[in-house]
Amino acid sequence: MSHPSFHLQNFRRGVVLLALLMTLAATAPGQHRLNTPQTVPSWASGPNDTEVPTQLCMDTANFLGGIKGRADGPFHALEDTAAWKAYADQWDKTWEHAKAKQFDAVDSFQKRELSSIKSGSNYMFYPFSGPDILYAQHFFPNARLSIFVAREDLGDIHAPDFYTTANIAHELEGWRQGVASIFDRTFFVTSEMDQQFHGEVSNGILPLMLIFLVRNGNVLDYVRYGKITDDGDFVPESILSPRHHAIEIHYREPAETQSRILYYVYADLAGPYAKDPSLSKFLAKQGRADTFIKSASFLLHWQQFAAIRKTILENSNLILQDDTGVPFKMLNPKEWQVELFGTYSHPDKPFVNQWQPDLDTAFKEPGRAKTLGFVLGYGSHRRPSSLMLALRQPPAAPQPANNR
Repeated sequence: MSHPSFHLQNFRRGVVLLALLMTLAATAPGQHRLNTPQTVPSWASGPNDTEVPTQLCMDTANFLGGIKGRADGPFHALEDTAAWKAYADQWDKTWEHAKAKQFDAVDSFQKRELSSIKSGSNYMFYPFSGPDILYAQHFFPNARLSIFVAREDLGDIHAPDFYTTANIAHELEGWRQGVASIFDRTFFVTSEMDQQFHGEVSNGILPLMLIFLVRNGNVLDYVRYGKITDDGDFVPESILSPRHHAIEIHYREPAETQSRILYYVYADLAGPYAKDPSLSKFLAKQGRADTFIKSASFLLHWQQFAAIRKTILENSNLILQDDTGVPFKMLNPKEWQVELFGTYSHPDKPFVNQWQPDLDTAFKEPGRAKTLGFVLGYGSHRRPSSLMLALRQPPAAPQPANNR
């Protein structure tokens, strides 16, 4: 029999975690650090601009991603500094190491388990995404439309003259630290992003998203700010908006002639999502999704996120997720065929109470769980990783009438 103090400690931990999640869900937009430029950026032609110049985006993404740019580009002189050369060398080593130790295995999984699936979906939906372009593109390399939703600010693209020989070493070290967690842990740590991408490295995650797109070999075609209307449409928004609510990025692989589209929408997926139908209308207009959920703080286990959970279950044809996504018990076997990969293990603090006994039982069924082949999400490199792949079942055929 367990000691009463053990239950009391678990209860207190649960109360603290619940209070934390409720606080995060209820935080008003004004309580976040706002993106409030006082003047029109030097790269803009006027305050009503919505588009970020494509060449500026490409130049900046290459420079901050450790890729040597144009010979006549604005960063050419800085690329000759010892600081940038060391930074670019570190990027190359990090990238090659991640490819060999992580992404080659992810790509093998994608080809083995996902590439043959014809889900009928025309876009990928990634709630609680942050700026995680990398894993989204490796798991869903053929997505033509991607929609990311999270609560990280988008921020701005600095003009090239922001970077100088005097500050370049400091700025690049900040970016090196800012991208480290996605390679070291396979996810971005919320507390680190709050510090690094709210002023210390950047005032938002847009530059980081562009870095990953370009580092993955993509060409940027078009980038503009916008917002989601009450009718669920994306419309352009001025660069001087107090907060950039959304971004539309057109990009492509070099051999492609037609752009792919990525939307990032700043949104609270708790109570505000349930009360304001604009985002749900926007998602519904895209049709059914292939949904990807990773390192989502188990938010979909909580009642405050019931509305977005309902959207996922009703509007997805495929769900690829770790155990922080939709609870296993909510994947009704009459509606979903669920495949399991890897080894399920106990969540770490402060999520120990999100242990799913039914999921553990399913993983222990002889022969049910397949090989995963890589680490992913919370507990990476410390304990086993797992994934669930849920495929929507076709509706049951109607039974013939019993003519007696």
